[in-house]
Amino acid sequence: MSFRMSLSNKTLVGMVAGAVVGFLVGPKIVAIQVVGDIFLRLLQMAIVPLIFCTVTGAIINMEDIRKLGRIGTKIFILFMSTTISAAAIGLLVARVIQPGKGLILTDLPPVKAIAEAPTATGILAGVIPTNIVQAMSEANLLQVIVFAIFSGAAILMLGESDRARMGEIFRILTNYIMKVLNIIIETSPYGVFALMAITAGKYGASVLGPLAQFIGSMYIGLILHLIVVLMGMYWLFTKRNPLTFFRKISPVWITSITTCSTKATMPVAMTTCEQELGLQKDIVGFTIPLGASTNMDGNALWYGVIAIFVSQLVGIELTLSQQVTAVLLGVLMTLGSPGIPGGIFVATTIFLKTLGLPLEVIGLLAGIFRIIDMGQTTINVLGTVTVTAVMGHMEKNRVRGVALAK
Repeated sequence: MSFRMSLSNKTLVGMVAGAVVGFLVGPKIVAIQVVGDIFLRLLQMAIVPLIFCTVTGAIINMEDIRKLGRIGTKIFILFMSTTISAAAIGLLVARVIQPGKGLILTDLPPVKAIAEAPTATGILAGVIPTNIVQAMSEANLLQVIVFAIFSGAAILMLGESDRARMGEIFRILTNYIMKVLNIIIETSPYGVFALMAITAGKYGASVLGPLAQFIGSMYIGLILHLIVVLMGMYWLFTKRNPLTFFRKISPVWITSITTCSTKATMPVAMTTCEQELGLQKDIVGFTIPLGASTNMDGNALWYGVIAIFVSQLVGIELTLSQQVTAVLLGVLMTLGSPGIPGGIFVATTIFLKTLGLPLEVIGLLAGIFRIIDMGQTTINVLGTVTVTAVMGHMEKNRVRGVALAK
């Protein structure tokens, strides 16, 4: 009997082997940077058409605009619940560990990027595209999703024959794009190996030092959020073993750990939800793309930790009202963060400025962010996948209940 290793196991081996090789070789491992870069670009290559086709197709498959409203409302409530919980956990963990106590800051570079804090009205206006071609070329995912929602709703309003034809077109387009992504995902073991080796080689030893408590606070918070909020929510709604669930979605968290990119992990999350979890295509096609832009639990937890960390650095004790403000502002920042590389640092300057805290700490955190980003991005993605699984279970139960009632 021949032994054939699954792709997820190959990818896991690639991640572990990359970490070992990176630690052994050290910074010189950046020579294979091009392999990791190509893998990331391949994953991102089809994201915009994937989002547009899957979201539009998912809405068409719902066959009823009222179903879109019902599902959309539930998704929004679940997303906001996990995001608020993450920000609160970050703040509480930082209060207990006190990562900023005793740390002396010297020679910090000045922060140049300062902007105004986003407002709810500004965020709402910003998600409406004025030029959909420009939104697609700039990979503005929220604007692409909004256009896809309008497109799907408009198709549902067409006559029956036209609606059927458009549904078939989007079905074929989605299948075609998923085939492209399946080819790319087959290269995961090699891309994951390169990315993990580069991270271990460049940052392996540098994380030990004065910022160890800050890194520890982040990871303790992320793990608590995973166990208490995400696993708890999954068990509460499905009554199934959350450990089995997280084992089945291992390709998702392996990819997110090594790529540190929510967008790049999205294609893997969609295929895993459909193939490994057997979730409905319309639920996956709507929830995963939406969550990739709006459900950032890891980012929200970052803001909670940052609020306490920086206040401790400067000897300021945040009042209860300031802590509540920090949690709510952190949630708002996850929706209004700039969609640019390193955008979270620009967003963090806005966050600190709004709370009246010094901005200079950003330069210190930039050097260790890659290590934090591995866990932060993973919780971003796992939060969305968990909500998708819960939504799929709820919809199956609803359909089953309606059938029994008849």
